[in-house]
Amino acid sequence: MNEPSATQSRWAGMGEVLRRMLLGAIGAAVGVGLLGAVIGWTSGRSVSTTMAAAYYIVGCILFLLGMFPAGGFSMFRGTLTRRKPTGSRQEPIFLLGIVLIGLGVLADVTGPF
Repeated sequence: MNEPSATQSRWAGMGEVLRRMLLGAIGAAVGVGLLGAVIGWTSGRSVSTTMAAAYYIVGCILFLLGMFPAGGFSMFRGTLTRRKPTGSRQEPIFLLGIVLIGLGVLADVTGPF
């Protein structure tokens, strides 16, 4: 007889994935914010408004990249398969876009700098 093997939970390993996603989101937020701040400071415009615009633009681009059908191409793996597009990419990059858009709204409304 075959003994039932120990089944792993479908949530196994999610801690590492969430940690990586959080670090990537923080890194992207800081990088885009610094880029917007430098552009605003050097152009003599409001730093908060320029940071918000940078968050909006980069967030929208990432959101759109994450939502368009892949057509068999994976941005992360860099491979091409013969499958037909069935919907969004199912990659978490669009979540990063939503986070950056939210930071843009926050920087636009509060105007901290």
